[in-house]
Amino acid sequence: MYKKVLYPSLLAISVSVLSGCGTTPATPEELAMQKEMQQAFINKLKGSTLTSVIPQAQQHQQQKVEKPEVVISESELLAQKENVDQTGGPATFMREKDGILINGSMFHDYEGEVANLGADRLTGQFTYAIENFDGTFTLKYSKAGSSEGAVKLATVTKDNDSFKVKTVTGKSFTGTSVTPTSDGFIVGRAGSAFRYVIGSNNVKSISILDGYHIAKHQNGDVASTNFILLEKDKTKSNNPLTGLFESTKSLGNTLGFNKVDDYILLNINDSTIVPLDVSVSGKEVAEHSNCRSKGLYNECDNVSFKESLYRKDGFKNNSHYYWAIDWINTPSGPLAFYKTSTKVKVVDINKKQVHTVFSRTLGVNEFILIEKQDGTVAVKAQLGFSHDQVDNIEGFISTNKEEIEPMQQLGS
Repeated sequence: MYKKVLYPSLLAISVSVLSGCGTTPATPEELAMQKEMQQAFINKLKGSTLTSVIPQAQQHQQQKVEKPEVVISESELLAQKENVDQTGGPATFMREKDGILINGSMFHDYEGEVANLGADRLTGQFTYAIENFDGTFTLKYSKAGSSEGAVKLATVTKDNDSFKVKTVTGKSFTGTSVTPTSDGFIVGRAGSAFRYVIGSNNVKSISILDGYHIAKHQNGDVASTNFILLEKDKTKSNNPLTGLFESTKSLGNTLGFNKVDDYILLNINDSTIVPLDVSVSGKEVAEHSNCRSKGLYNECDNVSFKESLYRKDGFKNNSHYYWAIDWINTPSGPLAFYKTSTKVKVVDINKKQVHTVFSRTLGVNEFILIEKQDGTVAVKAQLGFSHDQVDNIEGFISTNKEEIEPMQQLGS
């Protein structure tokens, strides 16, 4: 015989818990507590749901809201530039391995390392690029000796071989090169370039000569001379004889047997072309690897070449076009200077004549231009272990009667 076992239902248990034991009616205090527990339970359910949903909604909303970009007008930027220009004056600018020397003192910017600049030595005005710690670049304008701080012009981002420039006035540029000038910058592309001048709403379009591109380094100032340096495009060929021909051509130029036009100056206003007898091969330095000491010399298994302004020992690579080419504006017109293996020459662009300033059979090490406060320009050259100097290059040109030749023609 089996006994029937009865289990109280969950509902009965819950009712008994909420309503008290047996059939005894709940007191007002118990009803109030019951209501309070129910409300707390509901609030807990709502809270857990909201905490999982609301942050996601807020995050989604935050992703959609972008920080507004602060843009000023060109007239406002020009006013900032004019404020900087009220003090300061002419200066000498010299590139060193660890930075830029202005009037003999190292120039620093607290935001990053100075990577490049374009400067007018007669006014002291310059625009420079600094490399930021996040890999971007900032273009700033300043003036040598000014009591005011530099003015930000633009932000530059690099994506592989392309640059994107965004000015503080809202203008955008894209190109393969960015060249600072004393009054702004130039962005270059294949076959064209665009010049931005601080305070101007008009962007000037420049046509680049076919087969050339804007040189990475500019020793002269584009803004004050209207000339920009172009470098010949690298020859693309799978024919091994092409490389041999270029090497032979470069050697012939080094020995003075033939001229090259790897670099030219282009007038950005009237497209005047000034070929310069400087070889592109000079910009590269040799890097040796897997070397073993053989007493007085090292024997190396491998050698490679790369572009560099400096040699491995820290001294200038004086054959690099940056050191071998310079150009300035003078009261008598623009002058271009260049160094071959044995000579330093000056091109009187207006008269289309080339004068030899220095000559040395054993070679010329380097030359520099010295712009004086009276407006005259001196040229100083290192010739082996000695130095020579022409104190007034315009006076030299006007009186010189020797070693004068016509300005080189493109392709000659």
